[in-house]
Amino acid sequence: MSDTGGLSLQGLTKVFFPRTVNEVIAVNHIDLRVEPGDFITVIGSNGSGKSTLLNSIAGNFPVTSGSIFLDGRDITTLPEHVRARSIGRVFQDPRAGTAPSMSIQENMAMAYMRGHRRGLRAGVPARLKREMAQQLAALGMGLETRLTAHVNKLSGGQRQAMSLFMATVSGPRLLLLDEHTAALDPKVAAIIMALTGKIVQERGLTTLMVTHNMELALQWGGRLIMMHSGKIILDVAGAQKESLTVADLIDKFHQCSGERLTSDKLLLE
Repeated sequence: MSDTGGLSLQGLTKVFFPRTVNEVIAVNHIDLRVEPGDFITVIGSNGSGKSTLLNSIAGNFPVTSGSIFLDGRDITTLPEHVRARSIGRVFQDPRAGTAPSMSIQENMAMAYMRGHRRGLRAGVPARLKREMAQQLAALGMGLETRLTAHVNKLSGGQRQAMSLFMATVSGPRLLLLDEHTAALDPKVAAIIMALTGKIVQERGLTTLMVTHNMELALQWGGRLIMMHSGKIILDVAGAQKESLTVADLIDKFHQCSGERLTSDKLLLE
């Protein structure tokens, strides 16, 4: 059983190449409760299990053991395409969240229909085009005037803004952000993060954001989780999180993992 609302992971474990010399325990019996509307940032060393955690929740592969509940519903064995009706996701690669050979309005029409029954129709209705333009105008990137442009003509920042919009327009129960600003230059990354914060707050989205940037992890969200060797080794929220610095995080990594790092860059990779 699971508490109603939000996300609940119970004993979640993912083992790759089990019972072989290459066995890797990527996620190791994780228990995690995410309340509705929580914005949690997730950091950790390379191979700590951050992305595997998100992939397990999204249904990219079956988990080895444990359970995943979303808003009280057991989704542990549901296929990825079924989970996608209630889980939005933005990837590191701006090309991953859109169909490049299709136009902006065609991509957005697919996003609007997520979770609804799809039928055959001639093009995109005028009413929906107007709604798209209005919504895109709020992004401040001029996309509302380019609805018929193919997505492969957009910049990386524009495509990531579109990916973010498409992942959230249908009101997902959970938003997964997988290092979604890492491939962008710092100026564009800051714009995308500001858009992220605005959308998450306005829509009250339950959000997990994996990031390689400790400053971002401290700046955004109300709770921070640090992973190492497939386990959660640090979980801080509220005033405790707000008082932390990057140096504090490095010290806490040393304390919790028992390992020493020569620089913060090693933690971020």
